Amino acid sequence: MTELTIDAIRKVIREETSRPVSPWLDTSGAAAYLGSTAGTLKNWRAAGIGPAYHIMQERLVRYHADDLDRFVRTGGR
Repeated sequence: MTELTIDAIRKVIREETSRPVSPWLDTSGAAAYLGSTAGTLKNWRAAGIGPAYHIMQERLVRYHADDLDRFVRTGGR
């Protein structure tokens, strides 16, 4: 029974450490999250395509993890 408890704890720890601390990611973080590159996301922004992004403090580009997940689920539409 002890092994099951330890395995359950290890699973929770793995799940918690794999999640981003904040749901808001910069371009590099969003690219890593998607398995892409920062350059690709910049090109997509310039072309008006790609995942939704937000401008914060008039100059900081941030992507929300929910928007990135939605982008992947819908196949980029």
